[in-house]
Amino acid sequence: MKISANNIDYGIYIDQKRAFIISLDHIVHEALIDEEKEENKGVISSAKGINEQEHIQNKKKENIKKFCKAIIEKIVDANDIVVFGPSTVKHELQKEITNTTRLKTVKAEIAVTDVMNKDEACLFVKNYYSTFIVDRQVFTGRKK
Repeated sequence: MKISANNIDYGIYIDQKRAFIISLDHIVHEALIDEEKEENKGVISSAKGINEQEHIQNKKKENIKKFCKAIIEKIVDANDIVVFGPSTVKHELQKEITNTTRLKTVKAEIAVTDVMNKDEACLFVKNYYSTFIVDRQVFTGRKK
């Protein structure tokens, strides 16, 4: 794993309501909370019509896209990115990373994990990008 002096390996933990953006130096640069999701808890009732439910689904998709864009805005000079956590939102984030012009050359991988706190997420990133030697061969913690 070669990292240019200006590029950083990132880990982005994402679950149902928050994201941690962690650089390879194990610093949590940003902890984001999807405030829209917190505000909309319990909005759907069984009496809603189909059009209103479709509107709510569209609003939810729009909120997820905004949340992903807010995360991407915080990523600077990325070399590699691993997006991990229990939420399916990580797939949307990967799509947004791929569609972001300044990140087109950045490899964004997905890893499924359980719910983690900041310390566990930092440890995951450390292990993911770690290098180890077995029988004089160098390996990284991630698959190629």
